[in-house]
Amino acid sequence: MNYKERIYSRYVSTHTSYLGEITIENIKKQFPVWKFYYGKFLPKDKNAKILDVGCGNGGFVYWLQQIGYKNSFGIDISKEQIILAKRLRIKNIKQADLFKFLRDKKESYDVIFARDILEHFKKDEILNILELFYNSLKQKGKVIIQVPNAEGPFGTHYLYSDFTHELAFTERSLNQIFKSVGFKEICCYPTPPPNIGIISRGRFLLWKLIECLLKFYTLIETGSSKGIFTRNIICVAIKK
Repeated sequence: MNYKERIYSRYVSTHTSYLGEITIENIKKQFPVWKFYYGKFLPKDKNAKILDVGCGNGGFVYWLQQIGYKNSFGIDISKEQIILAKRLRIKNIKQADLFKFLRDKKESYDVIFARDILEHFKKDEILNILELFYNSLKQKGKVIIQVPNAEGPFGTHYLYSDFTHELAFTERSLNQIFKSVGFKEICCYPTPPPNIGIISRGRFLLWKLIECLLKFYTLIETGSSKGIFTRNIICVAIKK
């Protein structure tokens, strides 16, 4: 058993337990946050088939199901996470290795989510995973990922917050790897504080001010103000 297998076998007790007790009520508190970050990418067709790779405790799949996407499924390699999901009675959750699971799923899904997943793998593995995503998507299907953003001033926080993480990404490197496996339409987005309430709205506005300062700094150094500076980055790629 290598170090990753040892950690994944106890991922809840050694890593995610700092979040406190996971309950359905606590998961529901995340619904507005997920809507803010991912709602605009969801298909209009509520019958769309959606897969959440590395679903953890299944909370994100539960959100999708609660807003009408009944054909939402999740897989995770961690036995502890799946046990927790089943204890919460979240449906369509399965323990599986993504390489084996997606091997025979050609053109099966409309959307594949992979939030906080790719950073756990080495470069060769990441390209293999993206090829699996591409082959598993239907035509015009999309993959939506979230990864640590190496371009952000505090991007290493998420890179080194988990011992199993291998690397971080930038908007440019994400475009590079997605194009290399056949994706054509690729867009990247920041993950600022979610603008969903009075306090978070204040944080959001202050972040926009900081973002302007960072763009000004980048403009002075490089001659261009382009960049994504949040700790995480979301990337959406469409199969065409």
